[in-house]
Amino acid sequence: MIHGVTVIGDPLRPTVWLFNAVKRQVALASGLPAGVVSARHLPEWRALLEAERPREDSVLFWAARYQTLADRAAFDRIILPHLRDRFCIGYELPPYLTAILDDSGIPFIDLRIHPLRFLDDLLFAARASDAGTREALLGMAMPEAEVIATAGLREAMCQMISATSLPDDTLLVLGQRPMDSTQIQGDRFFDAMDQADRIAALCARHRGVVLKPHPQEREHSLLAVTAGVAGNILGVTQDKLYRLLATPEIAAVLTVNSSAAYEAPYFGKAVYHLEPLPVQLAGRGDSPAENQHVSIDDRVLTADFWRAVLSPHAAISRMDGVRLAPKPNRLRIALDSFWNFQEIDTDRIPARR
Repeated sequence: MIHGVTVIGDPLRPTVWLFNAVKRQVALASGLPAGVVSARHLPEWRALLEAERPREDSVLFWAARYQTLADRAAFDRIILPHLRDRFCIGYELPPYLTAILDDSGIPFIDLRIHPLRFLDDLLFAARASDAGTREALLGMAMPEAEVIATAGLREAMCQMISATSLPDDTLLVLGQRPMDSTQIQGDRFFDAMDQADRIAALCARHRGVVLKPHPQEREHSLLAVTAGVAGNILGVTQDKLYRLLATPEIAAVLTVNSSAAYEAPYFGKAVYHLEPLPVQLAGRGDSPAENQHVSIDDRVLTADFWRAVLSPHAAISRMDGVRLAPKPNRLRIALDSFWNFQEIDTDRIPARR
């Protein structure tokens, strides 16, 4: 049995959002003390990072240690005591940390923002370390039928308010945030030049190619390399992703491993992804697998969710069936994360383009 709950993300990066969002519900569910582990809360760990991490290459330092932590002894001395005999609630756990938790026999759940982002609100993708909790998560999973129906509504609206001059069989090439964790391959960030020939061949399959930068960062090596190797570039677009996915003339999407790779098939688009997708998703009714994430809505913010998650590991209080009143965009607002969704599902109709 556990003696407490710890919320932890990547100790090399700041993370307290999830702790603030769920600590009260965890207390209601179990009565156990809940704490958070981050560099900000552990002065010795913060001092170690500041001594080792070069200021000018801090992001590269992070990438080099994302898969495998270099100084395991320091981690075991400073951080591991805060995790033993506790249940860990992880937020976008890095591979080295899930390996340490597994090796140490520490039960955990990994929560991250779900790659399907065209629903009425954001979802969580949840993966549990033990089979009992995985079964409980699958029972709470978002039904696939709801995703399919919502994709139809998005396509109907976007086609109604959008017009295009693109030719049939256009390939949409998507940029991503270049220094995001999804772009870490091995011990460095993705560089599209390594796959220039493959990119050229994929572009040549289609009549035209349109480049779309990420709304928060315009530069990405995939866009730069595509612009250099494709002979059928039509231009660059700043249009919203979901209006583009609803466009019949766009036949396929090329990405490194963007969340759009999960979303595009719901709009009937073919997908080429240059690297493995960050998470594997399990649907309701699937057999639970250790490496799969389950689609969970804002019930993560309820005490009942944490009663179900913690029940294999601790005594819990009685289920009360309480859910938050329905509210579109609750998690988008809490995370201030609207980027490609805003303007297709608000109280105003965007201008035709």
